[in-house]
Amino acid sequence: MNSIKKITPGIILTVITLLLSVISIIVYNTNIAGEGYFHNAAVSNAVKFNVLGIVVLAVAIVLALVPVEGVLAKVLTILSDVCRIVAPALFIAAVLAIVTARVEGFAFIYFSNVEVLQEVQTPANISSAHGAIANIVFLAITAVVGIVSAFFSTRKEA
Repeated sequence: MNSIKKITPGIILTVITLLLSVISIIVYNTNIAGEGYFHNAAVSNAVKFNVLGIVVLAVAIVLALVPVEGVLAKVLTILSDVCRIVAPALFIAAVLAIVTARVEGFAFIYFSNVEVLQEVQTPANISSAHGAIANIVFLAITAVVGIVSAFFSTRKEA
């Protein structure tokens, strides 16, 4: 019961950010596993940034829930807040890595010459591009929710 009383809007938003980042990894894996232009076109830096962001958010949540008092509580709060600021930066880096890797493919699929448009805009390629766009959107939403969560406290004031 005591741990439920410790839950704040900051912790709730941080957990939502963590869940959104897990969803974005699932969407990413679905995109590169599916057929089409981006099949097996892995962006390893994006995955690394996303996983590192998840780890940093988990550390932030654990630090916020550690039952301590006094100066140590202030130090852990500062560390938790730093983690909650670093995580959205990692998610933004993941978005940028994916956009950088996918922009040429988007241009090829959506803006090819009229002569080759029928060969390029196959259902598999369009589906693959839509999956990549969904992944970018999920990561961007994750970053925004992470930024918003950094403005809320993770510790209840006594």
